[in-house]
Amino acid sequence: MAAKRNTFRRNTFRSIQVTLAIAFTALPVTLIVGAILIAFAVTEETARIASRRYTTQLVRQIARHIEYYIDYMDSVSVLVQADGSIQEYLDAEQNTTGAEFEAITEAARLPLNVMESARQDISFIGVFGYTGPPLTANQDDVINPFVAPERQSWYIAAREAGGEAVLSSSHVQNIIKDNYPWVISLSREIAGGENGRGKGILLVDLNFRIINRICSSVQLGQRGYVFIVDKNGDIVYHPQQQLLYGGLKTENIRRIMEEEESYFSGGGENRDKFYSVETMYSTGWKVVGVNYRDELVENQDSIRRNYTFWGLSFLLVSMLVSVVLSRRISKPIRELRRTMKDVEQGNFDVTAGVHSSDEIGELGKDFNIMIGEIKKLLNRITDEQEQKRKSELNALQMQINPHFLYNTLDSVIWMAERGKQDEVIAMSSALARLFRLSISKGKEIINVASEIEHVKNYLTIQKIRYKDRLDYRIQVDDDILHLRIVKIILQPLVENAIYHGIKNSSSPGTVIISGYRTGKGMDLVVRDNGAGMDGETLARIRRRLAGEEETAPEFTGETGARRPGSGVGVRNVDERIKLYFGPDYGLEFESRENQGAAVFIHLPALEV
Repeated sequence: MAAKRNTFRRNTFRSIQVTLAIAFTALPVTLIVGAILIAFAVTEETARIASRRYTTQLVRQIARHIEYYIDYMDSVSVLVQADGSIQEYLDAEQNTTGAEFEAITEAARLPLNVMESARQDISFIGVFGYTGPPLTANQDDVINPFVAPERQSWYIAAREAGGEAVLSSSHVQNIIKDNYPWVISLSREIAGGENGRGKGILLVDLNFRIINRICSSVQLGQRGYVFIVDKNGDIVYHPQQQLLYGGLKTENIRRIMEEEESYFSGGGENRDKFYSVETMYSTGWKVVGVNYRDELVENQDSIRRNYTFWGLSFLLVSMLVSVVLSRRISKPIRELRRTMKDVEQGNFDVTAGVHSSDEIGELGKDFNIMIGEIKKLLNRITDEQEQKRKSELNALQMQINPHFLYNTLDSVIWMAERGKQDEVIAMSSALARLFRLSISKGKEIINVASEIEHVKNYLTIQKIRYKDRLDYRIQVDDDILHLRIVKIILQPLVENAIYHGIKNSSSPGTVIISGYRTGKGMDLVVRDNGAGMDGETLARIRRRLAGEEETAPEFTGETGARRPGSGVGVRNVDERIKLYFGPDYGLEFESRENQGAAVFIHLPALEV
C-alpha cells in the first residue's frame, strides 16, 4: 500500500496539470516578487533622495545659524579690539598706576559689560594684556589662580594667528574661579603695539547651550541627529558627547573629513547610517546630519504590510487562474489517457471524447481513427484465426478419417466374410457414432463428456479388432464432464498408444483414460503399458513440443522404438490446444522404455 501511495504521489506530482499549474504560477510569482522588490527599492531610493534633500537643507540651515553666531562673535571681537577705552587700558598697563588706572579700567570694562549683558549667548568676554592684569566684563570675576591664561590653547592659538580670529572646539572654560561652563571660544590678538606687535588677547566665549539648542531642535527621524566637528576633526558638538569621550560610541570622523561627497552611507558598524555634510567656509567646521537607513521610509512597516497584502492577493489570483487554465488544458489529455487505458484493457469500443479544435483535439481524432483501424484489423485477424482453426481441424480430420476409416471398413469386410454379424453390427454402430461426434454440427469446442464418448466409440472399434490384445478403462471425474474442451484430442493420442505402444509389445496392453481437476484447471491423461520410449526419444519429443525442434515425433512399427519424425496427430493436438487456450496448456509426455507411456493433456477448467 505504501508503494502504491508513493507511486500515486509521484504520478500526481508529475501530471501535466500539476506541471502546467506550477509553470503558470512560477512566472507570476517571479514577476510579483520582482515587482514588489523593485517597488520597495524604488520607494526606498525615493525616500533616500527626499531624505537627502531634506537633511541637506536642515544641515545647511544649521550651518548658517552657527555661522551667524560665529560671525557675531567675530564682530564683537572686532568692536572690542577697536574700542578706544580698551586700547587706552592696554596702553595704561605699562605707564599708569593708582586712581588713574582704576578709572581707565572701569571705562574699559563698560563696553565689555554692555556686550556680555546684552547677549545671553555670550558666556564670557575678557581682555588679557601681555603686561597687565586681565580685564573682565564683571568686576566680581576672579581669575582662577590655578590656571595660567598664557598656557591655554585659545591663548596660544590666538597669539600664533597674528591678529586673525581663532575658534576653538567645545570645551570646559576654567579661567574664572568657581565657574566652569561648556563653551566655544573665539580669541584673537589685539593689535596696536609698537612695530605692529600685539598688546594682548581678546577672549569671547559663546555659550555651548546655544549650539546645543540649534542642533537638538532638528528632528531627523526617530533616531537621527546632528553633530559638528572642527577642521581638525575634533568634536565641537555631539548629542552623545560624553559617550564619545568615554569610548562607548564612535563616529566615522576620518571618512567625514576625507569624503568629497556631501552625502554618503556609513561603513563598518555605521553601515546603517547616511551622512549629510555641510562645511562652514568661515571656520572649516563640518555640520553632519545622520539618518538611519530603516527610518528613510516613513511607515515602513505599513508599506511592507501593504506590499505583502497585495502581493499575496495577486499571487492567490494568479494561482487560481493557473489552476483553471491548467485544468482546462489537461482535461482533454486526461480524457485521452483514460480512453487509452480502456483500450489497453482490450476495450476497442470506446472513443476519446475530445472535441477541442487545437492540437489535442486533432490528436484525439487521430486516436479515434487509429482505434477504429485496430478494431477492424483485430476483427479481420480473429476471422482469419477462426478460419485457420477450422482448416486445421478439417486437415486433422482428413488425415485421421481416411486412414482409420479404411482400416475399420477392412475389418468390417473381414468379419462379414466370416459371418460375424454381431461384431459387424457393433463395429458399424460405433463407427457411425464416432463420425457423428466428429462432426459435432461444425462446433470446435465441445464438453468433456462428448469427447469421452467419441474416444469410447473409437476404443470399442479397436477392441473388436484386437480382441484380447487390447483392453481399456475410462476413469474421468464427473465434475469435469461439463467443462469445455477442443474436440478430437483424445483419439489421436489413444491411436498412438495402440499402434506404437501396445501393438509393438509382446504382451496384451491396456489403455487407461483418466481426468481430474488440478490447481491450474484440469488434466486428461492417456496411459498405456506398452513398449514405452527411451530417454533420447522422450527428450526429442519434449523439445519438439517446447518449440525447440522443428521436427515432430515419428514412430516406427517394427521395433516399437520412437524417434523424431512427422507424427501429425500428436503435433496437431498440442498446437490446437495452445492455439485455443494459450501457451500455458498442451501436452506433456512421460515414459520409460518397456514400461509404457503417459500423455498429460493440460487444459483450463472452462465452463461450457
